[in-house]
Amino acid sequence: MLKLGLSAFLFLFILINTQAQPPAGGDRPMMDPVKRAEQQTTLMTEKLSLSEAQAAKIKDINLKYAEKSKAMREANTTGDRTAMRDQMTALRTEQDAELKSMLTSDQWAAWEKVRAEQRASRGDRGNNMNQAPPPPPPPPPTGGQ
Repeated sequence: MLKLGLSAFLFLFILINTQAQPPAGGDRPMMDPVKRAEQQTTLMTEKLSLSEAQAAKIKDINLKYAEKSKAMREANTTGDRTAMRDQMTALRTEQDAELKSMLTSDQWAAWEKVRAEQRASRGDRGNNMNQAPPPPPPPPPTGGQ
C-alpha cells in the first residue's frame, strides 16, 4: 500500500512539474502563422485605412512571411540567436519591400510610425537578457538619534 501511495505521489509530482514548464522557445507559445497574418492585417487595415483589395493582398503577403518565419524558427535547432536575428532581419526587409509596393506613400509612412510606436512600447524587453539584474536598493536609514 505504501508503494502504491508513493508511486501515485511521484506520478502527480512529475505531472504537475511538467505542466509548470514554459513552452519551448520562450515564455509564450508561438502564434499560428494564419492567426499572426490575420492579426497583422487587421492592425494594418485599421491603422492605414486599407481598401478591400489592399487588405486581401496584404493578408497574402503577411501569411507568406509568417509561414517563412515559423519555418526559420523551427529550423534553428542550434539556438544561435545572432544568426536567427540576421535571418529574420533579412526576411523582414523582404516583406517590407512587398508591403511597400502595395501601399501608398502616406500609408507606408503611417505604417512605419505604427511600428516605431510598437517598438517603443516594448522598450528593452529581451535586449538585456545577458545582463545582471540591477542591485537591490539600499536599506532604509535607521532612526538612531
